[in-house]
Amino acid sequence: MEMKKLGDIVLFKVPEEMELTNAQDIKRFVYENSFDKGLKKVILDFSETKYIDSTGLGTMVALHKQALMNAGAVVFLNLDSNIKNLLKMTALDRILNIYDNEREAIEFLNK
Repeated sequence: MEMKKLGDIVLFKVPEEMELTNAQDIKRFVYENSFDKGLKKVILDFSETKYIDSTGLGTMVALHKQALMNAGAVVFLNLDSNIKNLLKMTALDRILNIYDNEREAIEFLNK
């Protein structure tokens, strides 16, 4: 999983799929490279992600909760229409921080 730092923000590129076989590894990688190091602002870039199952959704919620517990935030960036529809159906679009533009995501995190 690709990662880059943007000041005090860490951006992670999510792979093509986020599902049962890799969701825990993704969560662990994000924790180890952000929350465990005291970094509280995280962007997950889904520009290459085409499929998410219920385990992937659970991972998104877990990362969101962990950020809130650390007085931080996670932004979910560049979700494709299928993933956005899935989040709408599960009402997670009302809870998660979803952006289509990296600049807006960074502005939100720097508020």
